[in-house]
Amino acid sequence: MFTTHNKKIEAMVQEKAGIVTKIIVQELNPLSVLMFGSFGKGEGTILNRKDLFNDFDIYIITERKIPDSELDRVGKKASAAIGMGGGEFIETDGTGYQRKKFFHVDLRAILLKDLPKLKPTTRTYEIKHSTQLLHGKDYRDIIDISEKDLPLSEGWRHMINKSCLLLLAMDEQRLKGKFRKDEKLIAIYYALKTFMACAEALLLLRKRFSGTYRGRAALFKKAYGKEMPKLARQVEFATKIKCDFQPAKIKDAVEFWKAARDAMYFTIRYMAQSDLKIFSTSKEELMRGIYKKLPLKYHVPYLSIGKAAVPLQYGLTGLYFLRTKYSRALLKWRDVGVRVFMPAFLLLYAPEEPWLLKEAKHYLHYLAPVQGKDFSALRNATLYCYGKYYTQRLL
Repeated sequence: MFTTHNKKIEAMVQEKAGIVTKIIVQELNPLSVLMFGSFGKGEGTILNRKDLFNDFDIYIITERKIPDSELDRVGKKASAAIGMGGGEFIETDGTGYQRKKFFHVDLRAILLKDLPKLKPTTRTYEIKHSTQLLHGKDYRDIIDISEKDLPLSEGWRHMINKSCLLLLAMDEQRLKGKFRKDEKLIAIYYALKTFMACAEALLLLRKRFSGTYRGRAALFKKAYGKEMPKLARQVEFATKIKCDFQPAKIKDAVEFWKAARDAMYFTIRYMAQSDLKIFSTSKEELMRGIYKKLPLKYHVPYLSIGKAAVPLQYGLTGLYFLRTKYSRALLKWRDVGVRVFMPAFLLLYAPEEPWLLKEAKHYLHYLAPVQGKDFSALRNATLYCYGKYYTQRLL
């Protein structure tokens, strides 16, 4: 089952997934095709119980390495075959969002020989525990991962991503309630995902996890309900709306976005205290502490070489430089993927706290070209960095 709304919707999703699968098999001849993401969980996002929303996440298992360019080509062809644009929203400045234009088939490949040694990520956990086999042989038993294997670095990664996505979904005009086209939809959607990511990060702090959104909401309520009753209610509500996406139930999109932003700030502070022993009294101090301490441990679980992961992360900055030709990025050893966290988070609050602009610009000087010092210029630079870095599919 791809979704749980009704038989008509299920049949529609089944048909479109079948079209996508047929193209992937014809073009790439994989050993197997897996539906990942919300549809793989059986919690597919359907807008107003009628239309597909956001994306199809597909993994293929192959014997030969397939270049990202080939995966992108086939993903766009599959998107077009189901009437979607196949665009990648994080590569934009966040304006002019249109649901069909940016619905895409996110296609990724894993070599069969690499299945037993996949990195300990929530993505790996979900591939094993919450995907659906669309074609070929089932190799998921080869993957060996449990919730106990998931590092807290995954929680930090979710916070970094959601900081950038919240920034992508909101600008100065939208903060005034001036949305164009489908921009309000994506702002609400990313806010929902942020509440849910807060639960994921805090569950990882206690070595708990589930392969489904509803499972995580239930675990979070059990683990943190008494300590964090407000956040538990927010997570439960966000999960319900995400799995039955009816945006009209959110009366004020801007206030909902701000509530998600504040929930994330609360979560980041909690994690910083528990994991990094940072007890900040301001947003600036919080980000300075995370900038100083997080890179010393963030990559260690992924590189399987212990503390050698610290200097080797400079290689990831080298990859970023090859994509952007921005030489100042090479002047800092910390990975760009962590460094973008600081300006992204600070800019979420900068329209109301303008003194944060100077602090954000300080980090951006070594990340991306900046064409000014106002909120719009700094936001554009941050999103440029995020788009260039995270479309590398490093994890």
